Amino acid sequence: MQNLLFNANGRIQRNRYWQGMVILTVVSVLVVAATAMLSQFLGILAWLVIYPYICVHGKRLHDAGTTAWWVIGIFFGSLVLNFIFGLLLGPMFMDAETLAIQQEMAERMSAGDLQGVLEGAEILGQKLLPLNIVAVIGSNAILAMIVGSLATEPRANKHGPVPGAAHGDTFG
Repeated sequence: MQNLLFNANGRIQRNRYWQGMVILTVVSVLVVAATAMLSQFLGILAWLVIYPYICVHGKRLHDAGTTAWWVIGIFFGSLVLNFIFGLLLGPMFMDAETLAIQQEMAERMSAGDLQGVLEGAEILGQKLLPLNIVAVIGSNAILAMIVGSLATEPRANKHGPVPGAAHGDTFG
């Protein structure tokens, strides 16, 4: 597991990629929940999950014979998908109370009341937790399907031998 999540070198098979994505999705959901339910400052844990995401996506990209620099595109794709999930599903989670909290936060921000804004953000985070969980799971699933569907390069490449092959070069 350590090699899967914390080593960016080499290649991985699709099944190992899916294992990594399931683990990272569960960890990401736990971080989102901990941030909303315990403390906004636990959001710093999200930064700790970035490197394992780079490793898992990067090795799968290596297996497809491409550069892991595409992980930057995956990161921006994740941001875009989360934004789209927020736009499309946000109204389902926004009631009058949530809108009132947002309005009060804006007023406190313009008044310079940072403590009030932080308190509002904590309440808002709890109210929008289901939306955030759906966004994390949805964006991870969509991006994992795209990256996971890339064809494996059938021969050894500059990133290593074919994963799972005894000698790395399947065709001799």
